[in-house]
Amino acid sequence: MKPLDAGSLTLRLLTEADWPLFLELHRHEQVLQYVADPLSDAQIRQRFDERLQPWQAGDLHWLSLVVVEKQSGAATGVCGFHCLDLDVDVPLTAEVGYLFLPAFFGKGYATLALKACLDYGTTLGIKQWQAVVTEGNVGSGRVLEKCGFSLIERQHN
Repeated sequence: MKPLDAGSLTLRLLTEADWPLFLELHRHEQVLQYVADPLSDAQIRQRFDERLQPWQAGDLHWLSLVVVEKQSGAATGVCGFHCLDLDVDVPLTAEVGYLFLPAFFGKGYATLALKACLDYGTTLGIKQWQAVVTEGNVGSGRVLEKCGFSLIERQHN
């Protein structure tokens, strides 16, 4: 897969060299606040290894792309999607996700990266998109709204 252009950003496939970034994203309290409970390093490594697998449209594992600032070359986070295992009568549907280092919060990078992912996925035949946002994660909710998502359902734990 060729890198995706997203204005001031480039999105490229996750590689083994991105392990330190992936580990930092999954250890950082601010990053995980609305995303997930903390994981052990072994669990984080397992997630990383799963995302290194070759990916094609329809795969259930995540397509993970590293989001890089063009000007500085800094890796800012990850963005991607995975197809959902739905009935064959349902159009191909994917769930999106993204994590960014706190130094890059509020810069519009999540919106740029997500738009590039959505455009790419649409060219692969993905017809429907979904995302899960934890209550209180206002920033992520705004990103999704800017990318054309709307609230369909609110679930309570």
